[in-house]
Amino acid sequence: MPSALESLAALIQDPALASVPTARMERLRLHIADTLGMMLEGAKLAEGKAAFAVGSRLAGWCASVRLTEADDIHLRSCTTPGSVVVPAALHLTSTGVFQTFGDFVTAVLAGYETLIRVGYAIDGPYVLASNVWPTLFAAGAGAAAVACRAWKLNVSQTAGALSTALAAATGIAPPASSRWVSLGCAAEHGVAAAMAARQDALGDPQLLERYRGRIAGVRISARRLLQGAGRVGRRFLFDEIGLKPYPIARQALAAVEACRQLAGSGTKGISAITVSVPSAQSRIIDRPARPSSRMQSITSVQYQIALALLSPNRLMEFDRTPPFETEALRSLAAKVRVRRDARLEGQYPEMWPARVVVERSGKRKSIVVSTPLGDAGNPMQWDDVLLKAARHRALLTAVREAKSQEPIPHQILDRLP
Repeated sequence: MPSALESLAALIQDPALASVPTARMERLRLHIADTLGMMLEGAKLAEGKAAFAVGSRLAGWCASVRLTEADDIHLRSCTTPGSVVVPAALHLTSTGVFQTFGDFVTAVLAGYETLIRVGYAIDGPYVLASNVWPTLFAAGAGAAAVACRAWKLNVSQTAGALSTALAAATGIAPPASSRWVSLGCAAEHGVAAAMAARQDALGDPQLLERYRGRIAGVRISARRLLQGAGRVGRRFLFDEIGLKPYPIARQALAAVEACRQLAGSGTKGISAITVSVPSAQSRIIDRPARPSSRMQSITSVQYQIALALLSPNRLMEFDRTPPFETEALRSLAAKVRVRRDARLEGQYPEMWPARVVVERSGKRKSIVVSTPLGDAGNPMQWDDVLLKAARHRALLTAVREAKSQEPIPHQILDRLP
């Protein structure tokens, strides 16, 4: 009987993976384009420049995407796979490994499925509370999957590479100063694990069974890792992934969009805004203090709601150093209160919902939003992604129009930082 990693390796190397249905191919193109746009935006920020100073383009690319807090996200695994698998595939593209754009996309899909599945297997939304960063934990495996598919390794080699990548995983969230570079280094390790496997330097394919499903104290459920992975009735977890319309902690997005629906274009008369969310979301977004940094402004639901209602165009700003501020914005943010809502716990983590009550001129209006724009159930379209990365429209359009049987468009590689 194959081990869990051998079964996952069989999925990665399944020839059927290349037969991507039209709808899924279109979504893959969209996510690749969105990730490229975020990479170019993040590379201009101070943290992005610092990551490139380390000397590795792959690490710099991963860091640049992730630090924008506007990259794609899978809720049930609490992972942001595009920030790892697309840069890993681009790194391999620069070495000439892919003959066609279709080969590139297939490797990206293999990476998405692997990284998401590892995050889902460790119960990402809940281990986050224990200072385990699910994306970091799964990054090496995701990058290894991309490289193994690109180099057409066999199942045994692929399982060995996955084992080598996971053996080094801890997922311990590093401090802000090294957070983004750490993700890039994990991706590099994954590619190196595949490179080693290519030379038959293989990790233990029985890794999960031998250590009873625990790595660095983190439990990995083989059942969840392989859920729906069989060839009959295969389920692609990629199909559940969403995008963000602007830089924001995804735990806050439903609340911000709910406020925009309730308040409309004006804030006159608003006396209080109550945001009710599941407890896991509350721990991330309840930041009533005045933000002093870019990341604080992105995670604070109080700040983001005030910004959305008073200066909505500034939601799209990536470099919030220092965060935009006015007296009116501070006053409105102070009126936002966050509550934990037991009634919404049942939706989490399949959805990250919010119940918002706006009190205005003596009247109360409320709404529950479970699938804000960008959620897999309310997906962004090409117009939304092109608006988000308007300065890179030509590059994103090249991804959209690339022919599967032709080489990767040179415009893509020429624009990489």
